[in-house]
Amino acid sequence: MKTPLSQKPGFFAEYYLKLKEEAGAACETDIAKLAACGSDEERVAYVDQLAWVQKGDANLVVNQEFTGKNASLAAEIKERATAAFKGKKWLEAMMLYTRSYVTLPKENVAEIRIVLANRSATLYHMQKYQECLVDIKRALDLGYPKDLIYKLYERQARCYMALKDYPHTIEAFKKCITAMDDSTLTSDKRSKLSLDAMTMIKMLQHDPRTAKQEAKQQKRKVALDVAQPMPLENEFVSPLVRIDQNRQEGRFARASADVKAGEELLVERPFVSVLLEKFAKTHCENCFVRTVVPVACPHCADVIYCSEQCRHEASKKYHKYECGIVPIIWRSGASINNHIALRIFASKPLDYFLKLKPTIDEELKPEELISLPKDDFRRVAQLERHQGERQPSNFFQHVLMARFLTRCLQASGYFGSEPKPDEVKAICSLVLRSLQFIQFNTHEVAELHKFSSTKREKSIFIGGAIYPTLALFNHSCDPGVVRYFRGTTIHINSVRPIEAGLPINENYGPIYTQDERSDRQARLKELYWFECTCDACIDNWPRFEDLPRDVIRFRCDAPNNCAAVIEVPPSCNDFMVKCVTCGEITNILKGLKVMQDTEMMTRTAKRLYETGEYSKALAKFIDLIRIMYDVLAPPFPDFCESQQHLKDCFLNLGNVYTLD
Repeated sequence: MKTPLSQKPGFFAEYYLKLKEEAGAACETDIAKLAACGSDEERVAYVDQLAWVQKGDANLVVNQEFTGKNASLAAEIKERATAAFKGKKWLEAMMLYTRSYVTLPKENVAEIRIVLANRSATLYHMQKYQECLVDIKRALDLGYPKDLIYKLYERQARCYMALKDYPHTIEAFKKCITAMDDSTLTSDKRSKLSLDAMTMIKMLQHDPRTAKQEAKQQKRKVALDVAQPMPLENEFVSPLVRIDQNRQEGRFARASADVKAGEELLVERPFVSVLLEKFAKTHCENCFVRTVVPVACPHCADVIYCSEQCRHEASKKYHKYECGIVPIIWRSGASINNHIALRIFASKPLDYFLKLKPTIDEELKPEELISLPKDDFRRVAQLERHQGERQPSNFFQHVLMARFLTRCLQASGYFGSEPKPDEVKAICSLVLRSLQFIQFNTHEVAELHKFSSTKREKSIFIGGAIYPTLALFNHSCDPGVVRYFRGTTIHINSVRPIEAGLPINENYGPIYTQDERSDRQARLKELYWFECTCDACIDNWPRFEDLPRDVIRFRCDAPNNCAAVIEVPPSCNDFMVKCVTCGEITNILKGLKVMQDTEMMTRTAKRLYETGEYSKALAKFIDLIRIMYDVLAPPFPDFCESQQHLKDCFLNLGNVYTLD
């Protein structure tokens, strides 16, 4: 995003345009004076005192909104869900029950537990037994009516039976029999249900598998009826990665030793992450996992969670200040970058930033920066902002957005009941700083969508996040790594060998196999404000579809470590070829043999990929890359194809959603 003003229509863009219109001739003159401001504090103070900005503030009132909770609307949706259920439209019924549940106000406990129980019934029919168990427990925990509770225990028993968990099946059937004492069932129906339950209990008690399962469950207690969030993965920076710094490249990652293809170099959780509005009702706001049986926020209907644990974490950390504010951010048209800036501050208390602020400009060396605690604001605050290259008009737009986001924090009670003007301005200046570094250091969080009917795959942008260590990696149009996601955790793996001492570069979007050099350079200049000098740009490598198929690019294997490339046509009959750079002779027979061997390996790897054996396919493609890279020099069609297949394998190990 080039400026804080999103391309999406919203009231903030209207406010900005109206503000400039009402300022008239004074607008450009006043904005130009921002060039004299030497710090973000001065920029905020200067804009705050402009009379026409103060007048326009009346058009930017922020109040929390909780319009999503509505008992009447929830009841209407529930009726539609019940009609779908009776029509055996299980998926439609399940989705409607979810909408009804999310819409119900927290005080409507009786309705919430009924809707959750009804949703569990649809999940049972969909054979989503574990999800069904989760909803049954939620309904029970909310005090499901005693005269109906036997139904839940019977459904619970059937789910455990389907999951072949016999000890819990017996336990649930016993509870069902006991609960029937409080039911309004006729004696005949009660007797039949009791007999069926007791028959199942006796049968399972005599099943030898029951005792074995019981012994295992006592040792390893895993609750099937509790929603589990995405497990937190251990963060990891490979010893092969060293963060260096120089005047030309700034801070960047370098290989401290030879890196092999396929090596895991970095596993990092985000400093903060924000889900796109489009996925707010399908994915957990906290961990980005797509969820079938979401948990609702008690106060707003804007977000969902995959589990009670994620809801608790979000509420404790940031949602307590974003609840009721999220719809305002969406309506404003602000980009996800702006929401990320808001979440940085919502995630930590006011005092934390006020205490840290005096030290924020003390420049830290790369090794000092990455050794800070994972949640230390300085890890992101010292990322590249290009503040020296910004025009006054750009600063003005950022200041306006910072003021709006600070007002959102103020409306949520972040500054307490009586905000102190100096504290508000201090946070506003830090929000302004954040908007600047976020512009160049945000990563898109992706989910791989697989279309089973067409076998097509597409990586979809579901949210944004800041990864402080990865943000220090520089760009190349021929990147040495691929990134994929598990929830919001990012994994970085090498896709080719990287020699010790060479940069480990990732990719910011433009890639040589797909885009012309002029297009890549223009896009990087527009979005990231730098001119790329990677090998693909310096030598103007062709796109994949334009790569020559009538030459093979061999590496010179002279003992003098010559780095030249020897281009030979496939029809060449001379195996001993002279290098025009060093004058030494290279035997290309080994390379030709490699070309023959890799054809068979490629077919095997592709077959493994197509059958869903991604780990095995990954190992094959890693071997292919290693063998080819030893004798052949990119860019080369077969090598590019193997690299892309390797990337696809890694993507399939991350966030995946299969569509029929």
